[in-house]
Amino acid sequence: MAPVRKNLNNLYGWIFMIPFITLFGVFYGYPLIHNIWLSMTDYSGMKLMNYGFVGFKNYITIFGRGFEGFAGMLSWTFIYASSVIIISLIFGTFIAVLLEKTNIKISVIYRGIFILPWVIPAFITLLMWRGFLNTSEGIINAALNIIGISPVPWLTDPLMARISTIFVMTWFSFPYFIIVAQGVLKSIPKDFYESAEIDGASGKRAFFSITLPMVIRTMLPVLIMGFIMQFNQFGVYLLTQGEPAARRLGDPGATDLLITYVFNTAFKTMRYDLAAAYSVIIFVFVGGFSLISLKL
Repeated sequence: MAPVRKNLNNLYGWIFMIPFITLFGVFYGYPLIHNIWLSMTDYSGMKLMNYGFVGFKNYITIFGRGFEGFAGMLSWTFIYASSVIIISLIFGTFIAVLLEKTNIKISVIYRGIFILPWVIPAFITLLMWRGFLNTSEGIINAALNIIGISPVPWLTDPLMARISTIFVMTWFSFPYFIIVAQGVLKSIPKDFYESAEIDGASGKRAFFSITLPMVIRTMLPVLIMGFIMQFNQFGVYLLTQGEPAARRLGDPGATDLLITYVFNTAFKTMRYDLAAAYSVIIFVFVGGFSLISLKL
């Protein structure tokens, strides 16, 4: 009777899983398989109905003729995601330490101020920052002009556009790390800081030798997920739209991440096949990175 009962329990379990499996297949499985199929066709704005199978032609195009643009865009995406996460972690932890040392009432006020970027809808804030950083009409350049500094091409110069992108997205991210770091700080034994003080360590040394390593160790899964989210951060498109544009038509712009370039390729040049191939590459890269990170 025991084996029969066990088999019945397993059967009931699979029956109850049917709705989840069905929804997962419809909303995740089918789109993934269909996207892989499209990446091996010549589906485009010119061939919406009569497209055909072309095999790995799109991948050969990406890793052949377009490899220089792809490599540069991949490097920039990696630099962008890493920079935003690292700066947000350090700055957020630093602010959390300061708030822990201040008066409770003042700490609550400042915590509310710092969390505002995280609360306001992202698309509104990104469009606001785009207006602030406008070269000719932006409020930042207007303020600089008052003190005699010439306008800075925040979004029109490739290097400045990338720096501005990292700054704005860090401004979005660090409030989250403040909240998480404050919880971690309460779990760090005070004995560590007392020992460091006895040994003559400065506050700066204690921060980088005790606080930051302990926070990183505890928040490692959060950092991995944060990196993946920034790697696929489409909000950058609202800020820069991938500009400044490349010199050669069809190449990625200076601030194009992989995900924003996929959007431009699909909906501006109507190369749905090439966009699908890029999507598969992103999926493989992010999936591989996630598996390796979790394994480590």
